Amino acid sequence: MPLERFPIPGTFLHIRPNTTGTDPLLRRAFSIFDYDEAIGVIDILYKAIGRGTKILSRVQPGETLDVLGPLGNGFDLPLTIDHLVLVAGGVGIPPVYLLAKSHLRQGFDGKKISYLCGLTTAAEKQMADRVEKLPINLQFATDDGSLGFNGFVSELLRARLEDGSLGINPVICACGPDGMLKAVQTIARAYGKKCFLSLESIMPCGVGTCLGCVVKKDGEEKYVRVCREGPVFEATEVEL
Repeated sequence: MPLERFPIPGTFLHIRPNTTGTDPLLRRAFSIFDYDEAIGVIDILYKAIGRGTKILSRVQPGETLDVLGPLGNGFDLPLTIDHLVLVAGGVGIPPVYLLAKSHLRQGFDGKKISYLCGLTTAAEKQMADRVEKLPINLQFATDDGSLGFNGFVSELLRARLEDGSLGINPVICACGPDGMLKAVQTIARAYGKKCFLSLESIMPCGVGTCLGCVVKKDGEEKYVRVCREGPVFEATEVEL
């Protein structure tokens, strides 16, 4: 699937296997994990845990997919930031991996990128294989302590902000489960750090029509659509 330009990190594809009938009826949203410009190939990362992803996992090489995208608003960060801190939980790895890769290809110093990767256990480490190949500072956190920091990746973020190893004025970008994003949001606010969140949500239509993915704006009686105004929001914008 050749694109006109390198995809904006944080944008997503809406994918449905070309199966007969109407099962699955709706496309599923997947963050863009990687893009090979030479051959026009887009990679996604997912776990086969629901009906739609299980059907997708059975698609064979050479078969076609019904794809819409790239969609949504992604990360839009200048190269002048002091330090880029990426926080990923599980399959939240793709958007922030692509953000690191995008900044590196534009000449951003890899020494100023810290990638904090949260996993349940060391057995999931293969999900971060590509991240390990980037010339950046990668640190792991596992819930069971089997790899790296023992605890949630949000607590690893707190520890690194506390010890000052993330620079004086870092910008935090995170993607993962809502509980993790809420914790990162709270920590960023407590330390006065700018923070952007890539929200994970079920997006039935992907283009803002069905209103099935709305989240409440922080401090307001208004809602925003994750698929249209997001998935990336400044942490102060949304209520989790």
